[in-house]
Amino acid sequence: MGFVLLLFTLFFLVSSCEKNEGTGGTGSITGTIVEKFYNDDFSSLIYERPAVDEEVYVLYGEDNTLGDRVFTGIKGDFSFKYLYPGRYYVYYSSKDSASLLDEDQENLYLVSLERGEEVDLGRLEKLSTLDFDDGAAKIKGVVREINYVNESSWPNLIIENIDFAHEQEVYLTYGNHTFYDERIRTQFDGYFEFGNLIPGDYLIFLYSEDVTGDTEHVVLKFEVTITEFDQVVDLGLITIEKI
Repeated sequence: MGFVLLLFTLFFLVSSCEKNEGTGGTGSITGTIVEKFYNDDFSSLIYERPAVDEEVYVLYGEDNTLGDRVFTGIKGDFSFKYLYPGRYYVYYSSKDSASLLDEDQENLYLVSLERGEEVDLGRLEKLSTLDFDDGAAKIKGVVREINYVNESSWPNLIIENIDFAHEQEVYLTYGNHTFYDERIRTQFDGYFEFGNLIPGDYLIFLYSEDVTGDTEHVVLKFEVTITEFDQVVDLGLITIEKI
């Protein structure tokens, strides 16, 4: 009887000291986060890299008690060590590709950890978006202007002078956007440059007078596709006309 009582007492003491979730054990949860950068509507992957200094959290048990926070290393790796057996939730923030409001969501992973178990969540993905001007590519060109004598008319126009177009407005539209994204003016030598562009499709346009008299303006359009992150596209010499 005394031996049975001793066993019961030992079992009670061991059970009362045992923890289900938290630190102090021999288990671990590790993983690596890769950050993938898309354009604003997630239609094109621009580039990816390890998510450095990304905050990663772990929740303990069924009551989702916040347990710890770590930061990813230079390779996007993270680790929660010395964990007891139990249920853990690991999460970090990411863009939601299905959201129309450009909101963040929590990428949540459930881990059921056994005693001394080392669980590797493997390669995890964090989604981020870039604006059209978050890159390193360029689109440039030079605009010259042909001025005709006021008294001349189409089709017998007389050239008064040809010079660089100063302060000429040039527009840029990215992708399928319905309104232009940037408007700049040419310099004194007719030069213009749209910088810090990400890969994708662009429309460059500017206005010239319609010297035939049919309409007020003619739109000059240039479609450009940037495929490399630091690509430079030179549209060369663009000519507009004025009377």
